Amino acid sequence: MSIRVRFLSAFQDLTEGRKVFTVEGDRVLSALQDLEGQVPGLREKLRLSEGTIHPAYHLFLLRKGRQLLCQDLHQALEDGDELVITPVISGG
Repeated sequence: MSIRVRFLSAFQDLTEGRKVFTVEGDRVLSALQDLEGQVPGLREKLRLSEGTIHPAYHLFLLRKGRQLLCQDLHQALEDGDELVITPVISGG
């Protein structure tokens, strides 16, 4: 199934400024693996050695008008879902 992945101000050096990718996958993990195949070097920056998302980034799942923080990489995806990758923002 076709899933859209959007980058919000993250990894522009790796994506050459491209912000939207189309990937295939029935779960978040398989979609990320497809994306990592399209964007060399992404896995090393986005995920920790054990495979979880690096704490400096958030992964959101957009589905039918709802935005959910995606913490389960085995979350099932539906056709038309969108994943959004954004850096964690902090301030003082």
